[in-house]
Amino acid sequence: MIKDTPKSFLSFIIYIFVYILIVEWLKPVIELTDTDYLKVFCLFLVISFLFYFMKVSWRIVIPAKVVFISWVLIYLYTDLAFFSKDSIFYLLNMLWGNLNALMSQDWLEVTDAFRTLLFFILLWMTTYLLNYWIRVRKNVMLFFLLTVLFITILDTFSPYNGEKSIVIVLVAGFMLSGLLFAQKVMSENKVQINGKFLLGMVASLFGLIAVSGVIAYALPKAGPSWPDPVPFLTSTSPTATEGKKGGANIISKVGYGENDEKLGGAFLSDDTPVFYATVPRKQYWKVETKDTYTTKGWIQSEIDPQITNYEIGEPITSDIMPGNEDKEAVANITMAQEFDFIMQPYGIKSVHTEPVTLSLNKTNQKISTFLDGSTISLDYYEPSYSEPVYSLKALRGTTIESLTGLTSEFDRYLQLPEKLPTRVSDLAISITENRDSLYEKVKAIERYFSRNGFRYDQMLAAVPKGNTDYVDQFLFDTKMGYCDNFSTSMVVMLRTLGIPSRWVKGFASGENVQKGDSIPVFKVTNNDAHSWVEAYFPGVGWMYFEPTIGFSNSANLEYDLNTGTSDTNTPVPPVQKQPVKEKPKTEKADVSKGFTEVLSNVAKWVSDRKVGIIWTLVGVFVFSLIAYQYRRKWISKVLIPVYRMRKDDWETFEKMYLQLLKQLNLYGLAREQGQTLSAYAKKVDTDFGGNHMKKLTSFYEKGIYGGNRESIDYKQMRESWENLINQLSG
Repeated sequence: MIKDTPKSFLSFIIYIFVYILIVEWLKPVIELTDTDYLKVFCLFLVISFLFYFMKVSWRIVIPAKVVFISWVLIYLYTDLAFFSKDSIFYLLNMLWGNLNALMSQDWLEVTDAFRTLLFFILLWMTTYLLNYWIRVRKNVMLFFLLTVLFITILDTFSPYNGEKSIVIVLVAGFMLSGLLFAQKVMSENKVQINGKFLLGMVASLFGLIAVSGVIAYALPKAGPSWPDPVPFLTSTSPTATEGKKGGANIISKVGYGENDEKLGGAFLSDDTPVFYATVPRKQYWKVETKDTYTTKGWIQSEIDPQITNYEIGEPITSDIMPGNEDKEAVANITMAQEFDFIMQPYGIKSVHTEPVTLSLNKTNQKISTFLDGSTISLDYYEPSYSEPVYSLKALRGTTIESLTGLTSEFDRYLQLPEKLPTRVSDLAISITENRDSLYEKVKAIERYFSRNGFRYDQMLAAVPKGNTDYVDQFLFDTKMGYCDNFSTSMVVMLRTLGIPSRWVKGFASGENVQKGDSIPVFKVTNNDAHSWVEAYFPGVGWMYFEPTIGFSNSANLEYDLNTGTSDTNTPVPPVQKQPVKEKPKTEKADVSKGFTEVLSNVAKWVSDRKVGIIWTLVGVFVFSLIAYQYRRKWISKVLIPVYRMRKDDWETFEKMYLQLLKQLNLYGLAREQGQTLSAYAKKVDTDFGGNHMKKLTSFYEKGIYGGNRESIDYKQMRESWENLINQLSG
């Protein structure tokens, strides 16, 4: 035990540096995707590497990791007790609902909890691979180089600042490479190391790397050969200068504005901060809604405003009801620009700030701030809120017939211009004709844009001229634009189906600029000015949707459906054919069309049989685990027939002998480092009896070293080989 202590200490140091490398790989992924919970993933890495270091059996490792991942999902996404039936049902419903969404290609239906689960699985596979490289290959140079390349590319082409990470990765990578090389040399030469030698080796290696780093930092360095590539490429784009010369497409600076009568046109990015939100989870910030579409943009209908005034801390009554009271949260808003209204989190309940009057206009859902009869801009306020939770069962129960009982107050949310082209409504009908519930129809239109060649682009959003309709132009002609194009088009198509809907303005969640122990702080800039959609479902209320490509704002769903019924199996709509201008048919186009049809048929076939496919995959996985566990029992039944079909020659004999060595190693009779084949054959024959291994080894050495391959009795060698293979499976 004492002799193994230095080796264990060396392995422990190696795992520490591997952990440092993978954490530096993990940081930009967490930051750029706004995934959060870095500490949770780091804890999972620590647990994984501790299991590998202590060589814990997989029978313990797999259940322990499954329990840890399940606990994290319950802790992060619910308020349930971990050891309860509700938590088990939540996990099962989450898996079932997301697997259905994947099989139905409903990518926007995939929940954050399921994405977190997939990320844990990715980390699990990565740590397993790294452990293999450490234990067996004793070389992680490939992972080291890929990590350096990964961070440098992100540092160059993304907002991520990788200056510190690059230094940490280089130091950790060189230390790891040196320690693994030393471990490999000592293992091959059976060198026994003591504590002093090990400490001296580690200290000298670290000192050499540190001195090299200091010298490299002090030496003069050449500047970049060209400017930062992102702004360089942006500045040379033809669309970057379009409109500056007095053309029709005048470029404006992105940001929140009050006038939405004329939508379209190019925008330049502007990262000027608007406000900072200290809030537990990222979310959208609602400002107001508009109800009247004019074929060019949005205005508010001329009806008497319904104003309700609230004092500070008073409960606010919105037409989007908050969620459970026990899930109430508080957001701290610090304004960087002056706005005389409140940035509303969904499910707002009250606002705490300096003494002012809060004025809620129920016609557009805007909450303005007043003091002594005049509007005032607040520097800081704290809205409390509880995010709405929607019953999936209730949503699936909504039908077209349930809309007949709506009151006249919803008429303005069904308004459409008289000159709206009929092909807009025809498209909405074709997208939703195979959907039964109102919710499924709304989701079908929300998903339509991500599947039919639309593109998000701030520079190529067209301005409709003459009598051209803004929505019609986007849906059928340009298919390029930003949030206003997507959200307006969705609202208009929903209204053609008789579903009340409204256009919502506000801000997206922004960038998390403070991570760690404290509550995240999101910086919301002019670039985050955004628009989205709210649709009304009888018996449920208003619910928000996000049709814009590249944005995500999924509402919280309660998966209260019975997974044993067919309610959860939402049929996949057929691919809709859009009216396009006729083009000359070519052979290449026919091939592309045929290939698309084949893919569509395959996707439909998979969707129709998704339950059977899932259970088949589960069965194959379980069968594979059992087969692997008892592989020694059946391996001879495979190897012997396979090699009997081959010729009796040297090439076959050599492969058979090497395969035998591999099976002996799996059996537990591994050949020791430096042990000759003859000595190893004697050891094998001692364990199994007879002299089969000795004969095989003798002829193998004659063929390898003496070149005497013609005099070998291959049939006799095959009998000895099969005898040993059968004994290994006995």
